[in-house]
Amino acid sequence: MTTATLTHPPRTYPSLRAAWIPLAALCLAFFVEMVDNTLLSIALPTIGRDLGAGTTALQWVTGAYSLTFGGLLLTAGSIADRFGRRRVLLIGLAVFGTLSLGVLLVHSAGGLIALRAGLGIAAAAMAPITNSLVFRLFDDKALRMRAMTVMIIVGMSGFVLGPLLGGTALAHVSWE
Repeated sequence: MTTATLTHPPRTYPSLRAAWIPLAALCLAFFVEMVDNTLLSIALPTIGRDLGAGTTALQWVTGAYSLTFGGLLLTAGSIADRFGRRRVLLIGLAVFGTLSLGVLLVHSAGGLIALRAGLGIAAAAMAPITNSLVFRLFDDKALRMRAMTVMIIVGMSGFVLGPLLGGTALAHVSWE
C-alpha cells in the first residue's frame, strides 16, 4: 500500500493577516462560481424567448455546465497537483471570466450551450483547488475551520445572490 505525500509543505506567513489576503481571493473565486450557478435560473425564460430555444435546449444550457463540472472535478484536481494549484486556479479564473463575457455575445442556443460547457470546465479547475489551498494556507486546525467557514459563507452568499443579481440585471439591461 502506498501513501500520498504532501508535495507542497504548508506555507508560513509572517502574520496571520497575510494568510487572510489569499483567502479573500479564494473566496472571490468561490463567490463568482456560486453566483454563476444560480444567476442563469432567472434569465432562462428570457434567453429561451430571445434565442427561440425550446425546453430541451434550455435544459442543455444548464446541464452542459453541470455535466462538465462534475465530470472533470477529479481530473482537474490531478492536473492541479501536477502543474501547480496556483497556476491552474489562475488559468481557470481567466477562462471563466473570458467565457462569462462571451455569454453576452452569443446569438444561438448551441453557442450558449458550448459556452456553459466551457464554464463548467473552468469551474471544475477552480473548485478543488480553493479547498486544498485553504488547507495549505492555514495549518492550525481552528484557524482552518474558521477560514473554511468564511469561504462557505461567502460562497453560499453568492448562491443566494445569484437570482437576485440575475433579476436585477434583466430588469435594467438585456442579457445579450
